[in-house]
Amino acid sequence: MNEKEDKREKKRKLSSQVLRERRGGVPKELLERNRENARIRRKLTEVLKDGPKTVPEVAKAAEIPTEIVLWHLMSMKKYGEVIEGEERDSYIAYMLKPQKEEKP
Repeated sequence: MNEKEDKREKKRKLSSQVLRERRGGVPKELLERNRENARIRRKLTEVLKDGPKTVPEVAKAAEIPTEIVLWHLMSMKKYGEVIEGEERDSYIAYMLKPQKEEKP
């Protein structure tokens, strides 16, 4: 980074700090909701590590209501974290997206 870019970045950071101070920081409700969503996603990921599962199977294993599981799985699918598998008992099974192995 050259000196001009460095000054611009510093000014931008200061501007965002000023805005946070004016607004009183991030609302606690938002922080809590984000933490809860992250906890749910971690739990769903752990359940899916055992292999493909349908929404009801994931909900039962994670002990989370099916409507919440479905919402998070659709979000995870949208961002490429899970993929659809085969159909079982009129439900689609979901699985974690396989990780590409990096070549040395």
